[in-house]
Amino acid sequence: MNNNAIRRYFEDPRVIAYYAASVKGTGLWVSEQKLFRRLFHPRQHLLELGCGAGRITIGMHDLGFNDILATDLCPKMVQEFRRICHLLEISIPSKVVDATAIPYEDNIFDGVIFGFNGLMQIPGAANRQRAILEVYRVLRPGHFFVFTTHDRDHWKFKDYWKKEQLRWRKGQQQPDLLEFGDMFMDDALGKLFLHVPTVREVIDMLKGVGFMVEANMMRSKLANEPLKVREFADDCRFWVAMKPSGG
Repeated sequence: MNNNAIRRYFEDPRVIAYYAASVKGTGLWVSEQKLFRRLFHPRQHLLELGCGAGRITIGMHDLGFNDILATDLCPKMVQEFRRICHLLEISIPSKVVDATAIPYEDNIFDGVIFGFNGLMQIPGAANRQRAILEVYRVLRPGHFFVFTTHDRDHWKFKDYWKKEQLRWRKGQQQPDLLEFGDMFMDDALGKLFLHVPTVREVIDMLKGVGFMVEANMMRSKLANEPLKVREFADDCRFWVAMKPSGG
């Protein structure tokens, strides 16, 4: 499992069409609007990693955030983002970027967003840690990194992960999974890799590079989302991490 496999999934025309439809069909979640308005100012210079077809970036642009750089690992997703911006007659800069090697100088962004569980679609703990370190590097001190994860501690999935733990102990896990917590989500669009962490795992990763954990909360606790959002994405955990002043 590597970046090429991730690109293959997200550059499937069916997946691109699904994400493109979400730009206006789903739009910004109520929970995202609440958090972004609380943490960021419209004039701040923001970075979105894993922008996909632009659901978050375009939604934020509609709210008046006009200095956002949209980036994604997959060139075809970035092309789709640009196509949608052209149709909407809006101008938002975009670039193909690997989150584990962000090509910008230190302390340049006033906020970083990695939405829709994108961080946990990076295979390998060391690679995810590298991405968090890169976010820390490009983020200005005193500013925020916001991202989401699914939650291995959630009561709904306890039975699944108990069974999965037994498979790993017996060496019977899927051979292309790298570590416990990895899984493939099979749906009509294909096979999507995802690492599902515990709360403690994420806290340790963030603190390990110097972030302060300001908050973590389930989406359902933040807002009562409309049906279209709940159908688009299962409940997830929002994380807010701050780079300390002097960091």
